[in-house]
Amino acid sequence: MRHWLTRNVGLYLVATTVSTLGTSMVSLALTFALLLHGQSTIVLGLVLAAQAAPTVLLTLPAGAIADRWSRRGLMIGADLLRCASQGLIAVLMSGPHPSIPLLIVLVALIGTGNAFYGPAEFGLIPLLVEAWHLHRVNSLLSLAGSITAILGPMLSGLLIASHGPVLAIGFNALTYAFSALCLARLEIRAMPERPHTSFAARLATGWAVFRRLRWLQLITMQYGVMNLAVFAPFLVLGPASLATASHGARSWGIVSAGIGVGGILAALILLVVRASRPLVMYEVATAVSIIPLLLLLNGVGVPFLALGGVAFGAGMVVQNLVAQTTIQRNVPEEAVSRVSAIFSVCAQGMAPVAYASCGLLAHALGTARLLAVGSGIAAASVIMLLFSRSIRILNDRMMVSR
Repeated sequence: MRHWLTRNVGLYLVATTVSTLGTSMVSLALTFALLLHGQSTIVLGLVLAAQAAPTVLLTLPAGAIADRWSRRGLMIGADLLRCASQGLIAVLMSGPHPSIPLLIVLVALIGTGNAFYGPAEFGLIPLLVEAWHLHRVNSLLSLAGSITAILGPMLSGLLIASHGPVLAIGFNALTYAFSALCLARLEIRAMPERPHTSFAARLATGWAVFRRLRWLQLITMQYGVMNLAVFAPFLVLGPASLATASHGARSWGIVSAGIGVGGILAALILLVVRASRPLVMYEVATAVSIIPLLLLLNGVGVPFLALGGVAFGAGMVVQNLVAQTTIQRNVPEEAVSRVSAIFSVCAQGMAPVAYASCGLLAHALGTARLLAVGSGIAAASVIMLLFSRSIRILNDRMMVSR
């Protein structure tokens, strides 16, 4: 396996691992920083929304820009923007009376950096390694992300307890600077000269590529359905079902740890296992993700629900890795950032709606009925897509010869 673990891959892995660690720390730190300053949950919600909004609004334009200009340059610029913004937030929150409007502006700048970083990163990875090894690199990055997602909040909690939340926020700023330094040291082959077309034309071209790929349209729609039917119900109604129980928070913490363990196990397996029919594997993973919803519906104990969390984490990681690798290997290099942006907006754009409506639907329909309906819709989507020829025929050899 050594021949794919090149200097470029190593630098990129270190950069993303360190910056992801910092990012996973800062959410908890910023939350406690606001609460320690006496701010309400309404203010906290506004701050979090200000960071999420630019990602939703700017991902598509960012994809078009990433397919026209240097992806590494955009990523470095995004890292520097996030570094400066996060550093200013650390300074702001260290004062006695931080300005909330200024804080909202700064977190919106971080969200802007996130919006441009994502599509550029998606398109940069295929430039670091041969297509045949993309699944290994993506799995390794996912493995590192799953580990840091567990370690980050733990480290953040220790720093908050010992030195306060500002130190954790400042540490995140340094991780972005370190990431930019590593990215600057990458040796990337020069991108071919792109034709000078209008911004609207580049968006239209990306949409045309997306529409030609039937399998991509299907999994995009299914991912959106899964957000509504499975992901949000489990992550919202799961902790709600344990909230009134003894040690409810601790019990959901165990389930959350199970989700992280499932993600790590899935990434490890995909690091060495290659599916000959990747989209069939995708559908199997989608079916596995339904298991925790069925367990929640049947009111099982915490140990079994934690095992459901393992299935949930594994299913989500497999879905994300297979979708990412399949897009990277089947979409022309000059359009991959735009197509990935379309996938992200269409597939994951339903998440805010799903989370916002989940509680209302549970109240209107009843929790048990909502879980049953969600499970049924998700299972039906798996069966329907497995009957699609475009899902079944895409194989690994076809991917390499795109």
